[in-house]
Amino acid sequence: MFPIGTDAPQRRVPYMNIALIVANVIVYFLSHKGSPLFGMGLAPGWGRYMLHPRHIHVRQFITYQFLHEGFWHIFGNMLFLWVFGNNLNDKIGNFPYLLVYIAGGIVAGIGQVLTSHHPTLGASGSISAVTGLFFVLLPVTNIRVWLWFYLVEISSMYFILAELILNFAQQYWFKDNVAHWAHITGMFFGFLVGVLLLATGLVQRDHYDLLAMLQRWRRRRRYEALVTQGYNPFQNGGGAATTSYAPKAPKRQLPAAPSAVSPAISALRGEISELLRNHDVPTAARKYLELRGLDANQVLPAQGQLDVSNQLMHDRQYDDAAGAYETYLKYYVDGPQSEQVQLMLGLLYAHYQPQPQRAMELLRKVIPRLHDPAQKDMAQSELRRLEGSGTNNAP
Repeated sequence: MFPIGTDAPQRRVPYMNIALIVANVIVYFLSHKGSPLFGMGLAPGWGRYMLHPRHIHVRQFITYQFLHEGFWHIFGNMLFLWVFGNNLNDKIGNFPYLLVYIAGGIVAGIGQVLTSHHPTLGASGSISAVTGLFFVLLPVTNIRVWLWFYLVEISSMYFILAELILNFAQQYWFKDNVAHWAHITGMFFGFLVGVLLLATGLVQRDHYDLLAMLQRWRRRRRYEALVTQGYNPFQNGGGAATTSYAPKAPKRQLPAAPSAVSPAISALRGEISELLRNHDVPTAARKYLELRGLDANQVLPAQGQLDVSNQLMHDRQYDDAAGAYETYLKYYVDGPQSEQVQLMLGLLYAHYQPQPQRAMELLRKVIPRLHDPAQKDMAQSELRRLEGSGTNNAP
């Protein structure tokens, strides 16, 4: 089973990840000079740069990361680094990515030294730190994997968890020559760094990072607990005898639901909720369109509404996506992602569903609220293009 890529788009060239791969390859050929390409073992004199638990030198905690025993060792490591490192390099930037890579290798080396007396070499500890960070920042990104003769996509969350479990299993039940504790330690280090970056705001949050997923899970559990205890979401005040569980009035009140909800609508809403809970967003988006066909005023909870809107946009159903985004802005104008929705809707109206006046209105509103310099520059550039096209003078 070999990972060969991801489905996450890249905005920038991952220069640091490419540089690390090149550095590893150069050191490999230098350290195997005079040996066959598929030979094993280091050339004379290079052994002192491995991590020797019985003869530790500080420099070894860095140098061991760039040494590899043989061709398949470096090929496998660089393949994993290419698959998982490119998107992370893009997301957190070049210098922070380098720090995570090197620091992860150092911590992985410490974990290996504390649990083994055997010399260690290879970039696996550093790459494990990269995968641990990937697990936190990009948990729902799909990994494209060659499985026997088939190309399949596996959620990165499940792929990395399987890798962690496999390392534990190999450490305790299958004795081999692999530094499994370096892998495990590196992965936990990357995980902790990711949580710290998100908690402190050093990395821009989004709907699909691990903390956001956990927050949505907690909200769903609280909501389910309220419903179990008698709260009726279709009645003002909760419709329950125990009013202590009734939610506070939102800033923007949703329209009151009719006293008798159509069984078809109730069934569809329940089906959509279950599909979203199981992360089957494409099917949920199709069911959402069925729901709107029955009642154009139907709106999902904020996160569900956003998820199906994004899916419709991804599927190039631009008219339906625009309607879903407009519904989000109508009922969740103060939502945590309203500025991202305004930006997306402005770009959609500018390019795919031409409504230049509405596009300019949205872009003018959202530009002061954007914090990402790249997004702000893009919005300003698009607004200038629309204004320069003479759209303001259109009847």
